[in-house]
Amino acid sequence: MSDQPDDKSIAASESALPVEVGSGPDDFVPRYFEPERVRMYRSPMGAARLEVLDEVCYARVSVRQILPLSDPGHYISIWTGDDAEVGIVLDPSDLDEESQRVIAEELDVRYFTPVITKIHSVKERFGVHEWDVDTSRGRVSFSVRGLHQNVKQLPPDRLIVTDVRENRYDIPEAGKLDHASFQQIQRHM
Repeated sequence: MSDQPDDKSIAASESALPVEVGSGPDDFVPRYFEPERVRMYRSPMGAARLEVLDEVCYARVSVRQILPLSDPGHYISIWTGDDAEVGIVLDPSDLDEESQRVIAEELDVRYFTPVITKIHSVKERFGVHEWDVDTSRGRVSFSVRGLHQNVKQLPPDRLIVTDVRENRYDIPEAGKLDHASFQQIQRHM
């Protein structure tokens, strides 16, 4: 018997868990769908459905982006109504047109994130900032409590603003906003 630790004991000691790697009941290995075997479509009632050809059909599924900020067009996770992941689509553009359309529609509903194109005003009252902005979906007003917690700065010049209702708004390049809009951000950040 060797005094050298094996890979399993190293992993167990580093994680402070006394189990071998890959042996626990909660181990999860993601399933990556083969594009030619997957089809998404709508039920007669409008629910998103997933069919894995010659295997299974899920009557109601939802979709989630695994990397919503850094790679939103790839790595789409498919979940059942029971909130269990059934698999991952690496690149939706490899799927048939109907499947692509259903995924795009579902993502649009789940990740409603209008792009802010102009800031008319940001006014602070009792710790709540009232924003009046133009977005890719029209003019809107919303409230943000705690700017430093709810305005995330992402490199190089991107801002994600989360309002009190947990809606998100995107400013992809804050420095490219008009001067008055940029000044509104500078004044409050």
